[in-house]
Amino acid sequence: MPEETKQNRFLLLLLAFFALLAILFSAGNFKFKEIIRLEGARMEKIARELTDLELETRAMQVYDLSENKKLFGVNDDVAMPIASLVKSMTVTLALNTLGEEKIVYISSSAVKQLGDYGLKVGETWRAGELAKFTLLASANDGAYALAESAGLDVLNKMNEKARKIGMENTFFLNVTGLDQIENDIPIAAGGFASASDLNALAHYALRAYPEIFRATTLPEINGFKNTNPIVGEIPNLLFSKTGFTDLAGGNLSIIFRNGRSNLIAITLLGSTYEGRFADMEKIVNVLYSL
Repeated sequence: MPEETKQNRFLLLLLAFFALLAILFSAGNFKFKEIIRLEGARMEKIARELTDLELETRAMQVYDLSENKKLFGVNDDVAMPIASLVKSMTVTLALNTLGEEKIVYISSSAVKQLGDYGLKVGETWRAGELAKFTLLASANDGAYALAESAGLDVLNKMNEKARKIGMENTFFLNVTGLDQIENDIPIAAGGFASASDLNALAHYALRAYPEIFRATTLPEINGFKNTNPIVGEIPNLLFSKTGFTDLAGGNLSIIFRNGRSNLIAITLLGSTYEGRFADMEKIVNVLYSL
Protein backbone atom coordinates (compact mmCIF):
# COMPACT_ATOMS: atom_id res chain seq x y z
CA MET A 1 0.00 0.00 0.00
CA PRO A 2 1.46 3.39 -0.99
CA GLU A 3 2.66 5.55 1.90
CA GLU A 4 0.31 8.39 0.89
CA THR A 5 -2.73 6.07 1.10
CA LYS A 6 -1.70 4.92 4.58
CA GLN A 7 -1.44 8.54 5.73
CA ASN A 8 -4.86 9.37 4.31
CA ARG A 9 -6.44 6.42 6.09
CA PHE A 10 -4.76 7.41 9.33
CA LEU A 11 -6.06 10.95 8.98
CA LEU A 12 -9.57 9.67 8.27
CA LEU A 13 -9.44 7.43 11.34
CA LEU A 14 -8.15 10.33 13.42
CA LEU A 15 -10.94 12.59 12.16
CA ALA A 16 -13.50 9.90 12.88
CA PHE A 17 -12.12 9.49 16.39
CA PHE A 18 -12.34 13.21 17.14
CA ALA A 19 -15.80 13.37 15.60
CA LEU A 20 -16.92 10.56 17.92
CA LEU A 21 -15.40 12.36 20.91
CA ALA A 22 -17.26 15.52 19.94
CA ILE A 23 -20.54 13.61 19.69
CA LEU A 24 -19.99 11.93 23.06
CA PHE A 25 -19.03 15.24 24.68
CA SER A 26 -22.07 16.95 23.22
CA ALA A 27 -24.36 14.16 24.43
CA GLY A 28 -22.77 14.19 27.89
CA ASN A 29 -23.01 17.96 28.09
CA PHE A 30 -26.66 17.85 27.07
CA LYS A 31 -27.38 15.19 29.70
CA PHE A 32 -25.59 17.23 32.38
CA LYS A 33 -27.53 20.35 31.45
CA GLU A 34 -30.76 18.38 31.51
CA ILE A 35 -30.00 17.08 35.00
CA ILE A 36 -29.35 20.65 36.17
CA ARG A 37 -32.56 21.84 34.52
CA LEU A 38 -34.67 19.11 36.11
CA GLU A 39 -33.16 19.72 39.53
CA GLY A 40 -33.77 23.44 39.17
CA ALA A 41 -37.39 22.75 38.26
CA ARG A 42 -37.75 20.44 41.28
CA MET A 43 -36.34 23.09 43.63
CA GLU A 44 -38.67 25.71 42.19
CA LYS A 45 -41.65 23.40 42.66
CA ILE A 46 -40.69 22.72 46.29
CA ALA A 47 -40.32 26.43 47.01
CA ARG A 48 -43.59 27.25 45.25
CA GLU A 49 -45.62 24.56 47.00
CA LEU A 50 -44.18 25.34 50.44
CA THR A 51 -44.73 29.06 49.93
CA ASP A 52 -48.38 28.37 49.10
CA LEU A 53 -48.98 26.47 52.36
CA GLU A 54 -50.92 28.22 55.12
CA LEU A 55 -48.62 27.81 58.13
CA GLU A 56 -48.57 29.26 61.62
CA THR A 57 -44.81 28.96 62.04
CA ARG A 58 -42.78 32.19 62.07
CA ALA A 59 -39.48 30.59 61.04
CA MET A 60 -38.57 27.35 59.32
CA GLN A 61 -35.89 25.57 57.37
CA VAL A 62 -36.01 22.45 55.19
CA TYR A 63 -32.56 20.96 54.57
CA ASP A 64 -31.49 17.96 52.48
CA LEU A 65 -28.76 16.40 54.61
CA SER A 66 -27.94 13.76 51.99
CA GLU A 67 -27.19 16.37 49.31
CA ASN A 68 -26.01 19.05 51.79
CA LYS A 69 -28.26 21.81 50.51
CA LYS A 70 -31.08 23.98 51.77
CA LEU A 71 -34.39 23.29 50.06
CA PHE A 72 -36.40 26.09 51.64
CA GLY A 73 -36.24 28.62 54.43
CA VAL A 74 -38.18 31.43 56.09
CA ASN A 75 -36.34 33.53 58.69
CA ASP A 76 -34.11 30.48 59.09
CA ASP A 77 -31.05 32.41 60.32
CA VAL A 78 -32.99 34.41 62.93
CA ALA A 79 -32.27 33.44 66.57
CA MET A 80 -35.54 32.70 68.38
CA PRO A 81 -36.52 31.12 71.73
CA ILE A 82 -36.36 27.34 71.33
CA ALA A 83 -37.83 25.90 74.55
CA SER A 84 -37.15 22.15 74.95
CA LEU A 85 -35.22 21.85 71.70
CA VAL A 86 -32.37 22.77 74.07
CA LYS A 87 -32.59 19.22 75.43
CA SER A 88 -31.08 17.72 72.27
CA MET A 89 -27.80 19.43 73.15
CA THR A 90 -28.17 18.76 76.89
CA VAL A 91 -28.55 15.03 76.31
CA THR A 92 -25.77 14.86 73.73
CA LEU A 93 -23.25 16.70 75.92
CA ALA A 94 -24.22 14.70 79.00
CA LEU A 95 -23.72 11.43 77.14
CA ASN A 96 -20.40 12.68 75.76
CA THR A 97 -19.27 13.12 79.37
CA LEU A 98 -20.98 10.20 81.10
CA GLY A 99 -21.35 7.51 78.46
CA GLU A 100 -24.55 5.50 78.15
CA GLU A 101 -23.82 3.03 80.98
CA LYS A 102 -23.14 5.57 83.75
CA ILE A 103 -25.60 5.44 86.65
CA VAL A 104 -27.40 8.75 87.18
CA TYR A 105 -28.85 9.68 90.57
CA ILE A 106 -32.11 11.65 90.64
CA SER A 107 -31.62 14.53 93.08
CA SER A 108 -34.18 16.71 94.83
CA SER A 109 -33.05 19.63 92.64
CA ALA A 110 -33.90 17.61 89.53
CA VAL A 111 -37.35 16.67 90.78
CA LYS A 112 -38.11 20.32 91.60
CA GLN A 113 -37.94 21.22 87.90
CA LEU A 114 -41.27 22.19 86.34
CA GLY A 115 -43.51 19.25 85.47
CA ASP A 116 -44.08 15.84 87.05
CA TYR A 117 -42.58 13.13 84.86
CA GLY A 118 -42.66 10.38 87.44
CA LEU A 119 -39.03 10.52 88.57
CA LYS A 120 -38.44 10.15 92.31
CA VAL A 121 -35.67 11.48 94.54
CA GLY A 122 -33.06 8.77 95.09
CA GLU A 123 -33.89 6.78 91.96
CA THR A 124 -31.02 5.65 89.78
CA TRP A 125 -31.10 5.34 86.01
CA ARG A 126 -28.66 4.20 83.37
CA ALA A 127 -27.72 7.40 81.49
CA GLY A 128 -28.73 6.04 78.10
CA GLU A 129 -32.20 5.00 79.27
CA LEU A 130 -32.74 8.30 81.09
CA ALA A 131 -31.69 10.13 77.92
CA LYS A 132 -34.30 8.28 75.83
CA PHE A 133 -37.04 8.99 78.35
CA THR A 134 -35.99 12.63 78.71
CA LEU A 135 -36.10 13.26 74.97
CA LEU A 136 -39.39 11.47 74.28
CA ALA A 137 -41.29 12.92 77.26
CA SER A 138 -39.34 16.22 77.19
CA ALA A 139 -38.74 15.64 80.89
CA ASN A 140 -37.22 18.63 82.65
CA ASP A 141 -36.20 16.58 85.69
CA GLY A 142 -34.45 14.05 83.45
CA ALA A 143 -32.56 16.76 81.57
CA TYR A 144 -31.51 18.40 84.82
CA ALA A 145 -30.37 15.08 86.34
CA LEU A 146 -28.25 14.24 83.29
CA ALA A 147 -26.67 17.70 83.23
CA GLU A 148 -26.10 17.63 86.99
CA SER A 149 -24.28 14.31 86.72
CA ALA A 150 -22.20 15.60 83.80
CA GLY A 151 -20.74 18.45 85.89
CA LEU A 152 -21.15 22.12 86.68
CA ASP A 153 -19.61 23.30 83.40
CA VAL A 154 -22.04 21.41 81.15
CA LEU A 155 -23.79 24.62 80.07
CA ASN A 156 -20.49 26.15 78.93
CA LYS A 157 -19.70 22.95 77.06
CA MET A 158 -23.09 23.08 75.35
CA ASN A 159 -22.38 26.58 74.05
CA GLU A 160 -18.85 25.62 73.03
CA LYS A 161 -20.13 22.60 71.12
CA ALA A 162 -22.71 24.79 69.36
CA ARG A 163 -19.88 26.97 68.01
CA LYS A 164 -17.87 23.91 66.93
CA ILE A 165 -20.68 22.43 64.84
CA GLY A 166 -21.47 25.73 63.15
CA MET A 167 -24.44 26.92 65.22
CA GLU A 168 -23.63 30.60 64.81
CA ASN A 169 -26.95 31.98 66.06
CA THR A 170 -27.33 29.87 69.20
CA PHE A 171 -27.00 30.53 72.92
CA PHE A 172 -28.11 28.21 75.71
CA LEU A 173 -29.09 29.80 79.04
CA ASN A 174 -30.17 26.66 80.88
CA VAL A 175 -30.24 22.90 80.29
CA THR A 176 -34.03 22.42 80.08
CA GLY A 177 -35.13 25.24 77.78
CA LEU A 178 -37.67 26.44 80.37
CA ASP A 179 -38.50 30.14 80.47
CA GLN A 180 -37.16 32.04 83.46
CA ILE A 181 -40.14 33.05 85.61
CA GLU A 182 -40.48 35.96 88.02
CA ASN A 183 -43.76 36.69 89.81
CA ASP A 184 -45.48 34.14 87.56
CA ILE A 185 -44.36 36.06 84.46
CA PRO A 186 -41.87 34.63 81.91
CA ILE A 187 -39.05 37.15 81.58
CA ALA A 188 -36.34 35.29 79.66
CA ALA A 189 -36.10 32.26 77.39
CA GLY A 190 -33.99 29.24 78.26
CA GLY A 191 -32.16 29.29 74.96
CA PHE A 192 -32.05 30.86 71.52
CA ALA A 193 -31.21 29.41 68.12
CA SER A 194 -32.13 29.67 64.46
CA ALA A 195 -33.98 27.02 62.47
CA SER A 196 -30.79 26.51 60.46
CA ASP A 197 -28.78 25.89 63.64
CA LEU A 198 -31.34 23.46 65.01
CA ASN A 199 -31.26 21.35 61.85
CA ALA A 200 -27.49 21.16 62.33
CA LEU A 201 -27.99 20.15 65.96
CA ALA A 202 -30.52 17.45 65.08
CA HIS A 203 -28.11 15.99 62.50
CA TYR A 204 -25.17 16.08 64.92
CA ALA A 205 -27.18 14.46 67.71
CA LEU A 206 -28.56 11.69 65.47
CA ARG A 207 -25.10 10.85 64.14
CA ALA A 208 -23.54 10.90 67.63
CA TYR A 209 -26.19 8.71 69.32
CA PRO A 210 -28.45 7.15 66.68
CA GLU A 211 -30.05 4.58 69.01
CA ILE A 212 -30.79 7.18 71.69
CA PHE A 213 -32.35 9.72 69.35
CA ARG A 214 -34.29 7.16 67.31
CA ALA A 215 -36.17 6.46 70.53
CA THR A 216 -37.81 9.86 69.95
CA THR A 217 -39.88 8.22 67.19
CA LEU A 218 -41.55 5.77 69.60
CA PRO A 219 -45.15 6.48 70.67
CA GLU A 220 -44.31 6.10 74.39
CA ILE A 221 -41.75 5.03 76.99
CA ASN A 222 -42.58 3.82 80.52
CA GLY A 223 -46.19 4.83 80.03
CA PHE A 224 -45.30 8.41 79.07
CA LYS A 225 -46.48 9.40 75.63
CA ASN A 226 -44.27 11.06 73.05
CA THR A 227 -44.72 14.85 73.12
CA ASN A 228 -44.97 14.64 69.33
CA PRO A 229 -48.37 13.04 68.64
CA ILE A 230 -47.75 12.73 64.88
CA VAL A 231 -44.68 10.46 65.01
CA GLY A 232 -46.77 7.70 63.46
CA GLU A 233 -47.84 9.96 60.60
CA ILE A 234 -44.36 10.81 59.33
CA PRO A 235 -42.83 8.11 57.08
CA ASN A 236 -39.32 6.87 57.82
CA LEU A 237 -38.95 9.15 60.85
CA LEU A 238 -35.52 9.02 62.54
CA PHE A 239 -35.52 12.01 64.90
CA SER A 240 -38.15 14.14 66.63
CA LYS A 241 -37.93 16.83 69.30
CA THR A 242 -40.68 19.16 70.47
CA GLY A 243 -40.53 22.40 72.40
CA PHE A 244 -43.13 24.75 73.85
CA THR A 245 -43.08 27.64 76.31
CA ASP A 246 -44.96 30.90 76.58
CA LEU A 247 -42.03 32.84 75.09
CA ALA A 248 -41.07 30.31 72.43
CA GLY A 249 -44.47 29.18 71.22
CA GLY A 250 -44.60 25.82 69.48
CA ASN A 251 -41.35 24.42 68.06
CA LEU A 252 -40.56 21.13 66.36
CA SER A 253 -37.51 19.50 64.73
CA ILE A 254 -37.54 16.24 62.77
CA ILE A 255 -35.36 14.18 60.45
CA PHE A 256 -36.93 11.66 58.07
CA ARG A 257 -36.17 9.85 54.81
CA ASN A 258 -38.18 11.03 51.82
CA GLY A 259 -39.30 9.01 48.80
CA ARG A 260 -35.82 9.30 47.28
CA SER A 261 -34.27 7.94 50.54
CA ASN A 262 -32.64 11.31 51.21
CA LEU A 263 -32.33 12.47 54.81
CA ILE A 264 -34.46 15.60 55.25
CA ALA A 265 -34.22 17.85 58.33
CA ILE A 266 -37.04 20.27 59.14
CA THR A 267 -37.24 22.76 62.00
CA LEU A 268 -40.24 24.97 62.78
CA LEU A 269 -40.07 27.83 65.29
CA GLY A 270 -42.64 30.19 66.72
CA SER A 271 -45.78 28.27 65.78
CA THR A 272 -48.55 27.44 68.27
CA TYR A 273 -48.95 24.41 70.52
CA GLU A 274 -51.10 22.52 68.00
CA GLY A 275 -50.04 24.49 64.93
CA ARG A 276 -46.49 23.06 64.87
CA PHE A 277 -47.86 19.56 64.26
CA ALA A 278 -50.34 20.65 61.60
CA ASP A 279 -47.61 22.74 59.96
CA MET A 280 -45.18 19.82 59.94
CA GLU A 281 -47.66 17.38 58.44
CA LYS A 282 -48.39 19.80 55.60
CA ILE A 283 -44.68 20.27 54.89
CA VAL A 284 -43.85 16.55 55.00
CA ASN A 285 -46.75 15.78 52.64
CA VAL A 286 -45.28 18.19 50.10
CA LEU A 287 -41.70 17.00 50.50
CA TYR A 288 -42.09 13.26 50.63
CA SER A 289 -42.88 12.77 46.95
CA LEU A 290 -40.66 15.53 45.53
